[in-house]
Amino acid sequence: MAIGGGIKLFNKSKNIDATASAPISGDASVAALLDSNKETFYRSVGSDDTTVETITITFAEDKTIDRLFILDTNLKDFDIKYDLSGVYTHFANVLDIDASRTNITRTDFAQDTYYAEFDSVTTGGIQITATKSQVVDAEKYINQVIATTEIGTLVGFPDVKQISIDRSLRSSKTLSGKYAIQKSLETFAIKISMKGYPATSVYNVDIDQMLVLHDSEDPFLVWLCGGKFGTTKFKYTIRGFRLKDVIQMQVKSSYKLSYVGNIYVNSVNLASINLVEHI
Repeated sequence: MAIGGGIKLFNKSKNIDATASAPISGDASVAALLDSNKETFYRSVGSDDTTVETITITFAEDKTIDRLFILDTNLKDFDIKYDLSGVYTHFANVLDIDASRTNITRTDFAQDTYYAEFDSVTTGGIQITATKSQVVDAEKYINQVIATTEIGTLVGFPDVKQISIDRSLRSSKTLSGKYAIQKSLETFAIKISMKGYPATSVYNVDIDQMLVLHDSEDPFLVWLCGGKFGTTKFKYTIRGFRLKDVIQMQVKSSYKLSYVGNIYVNSVNLASINLVEHI
């Protein structure tokens, strides 16, 4: 599987029931890396570009992973390894959002989110070692670490018909005629449709993957940008298509499938699929 920009789908994070530590600084906030909350962050304390921060995430039991996200971060110089029988070891055959690499070692990272694909490993945990931040001597921060496995990457480009960003607004009118507005945390929903999808072995896999999501009892992760970023890909990047928008979702609607013109050798229509953010 390559990072070609197709919508990517992943199993939910394997970090469930994991624990994290950051003994040099930031230990008070390091649990935020695993809480699936976009509003909370791990932050170092008293760090600078000469301080080596080591974050260790330990799984409750051995997990198999082949994909890794470091979401909403300012790390510039870092490496990431996995626990192999008590020895932290480099991942092999790494493909990240910039290039193919022999391992996860970056000295010049400049985006707000890191993503890597690598040979599958079964491990008891991962370790992130970070030295420099993207702003000289700034405190280091990370919103979430997601270790997972990929369900698949869509080959075609279905119609992402609607992105809904809802903060569950509540309003009440006061005696003065003014309003009191209350807002909750942001929730995310999308509608995807596949209209006139070619009935070929190349594109049938996308329909199959949509059915995998339909059949799944567990939530899954959706990455709409698929690793695309920058002005050459997006004139303006709307919410939902940013690198850091890796959303845990579930299907909220029934599927409606048909052949175009009811002719069985024709293309396939998959009516709008409602995906909503899941706890």
